[in-house]
Amino acid sequence: MSVSTPYATALFSAASEAGRLREVDADLAELARAMREDPALGRALANPAVPSEAKRRLFDALCEGGDPLVVRLLGVLLDHRRLGTFLELQADFAARVRLAQNELAVQLTTAVAIDDMTADKVSKQLAAATGLAVTMDRTVDPTILGGVVLRVRDRLVDASLRRRLDLLGRDLRAARIPTV
Repeated sequence: MSVSTPYATALFSAASEAGRLREVDADLAELARAMREDPALGRALANPAVPSEAKRRLFDALCEGGDPLVVRLLGVLLDHRRLGTFLELQADFAARVRLAQNELAVQLTTAVAIDDMTADKVSKQLAAATGLAVTMDRTVDPTILGGVVLRVRDRLVDASLRRRLDLLGRDLRAARIPTV
């Protein structure tokens, strides 16, 4: 279990009870997008050298007009020195919302871009296997060399060529080769 899991669980429960799952999800996603687009923002919020009051003013300004549950969550994360887990918490919360809506968010990583027909085929196979509607986020990472990496919530299926080569290298290093 991740450090962010209890926070995501508590927020999901509170937002669900208040009937504001979509609003909280949208606000968290917007804040996560801002942190990804401006890494200095994320570093400032996670930096213990930045005074708590400055952080509180920063996310009060960022969340102005947003859902009060998100502002409260950030306050709790700040008080418990867990602001550095925000992006993980946001992803966990979003996955819970999708699951509550019978949707499965999947991240598919390939070495080269795949066409829509292939992506649709993978999506339909996952939908048939899970019984859930699948939303897929596709990324390209040439460092995996080939194959695919599939992330579904906290599960990772790494069928990449890079992983296979790494395993082969490990096996070769561990192998005892007889000398003549």
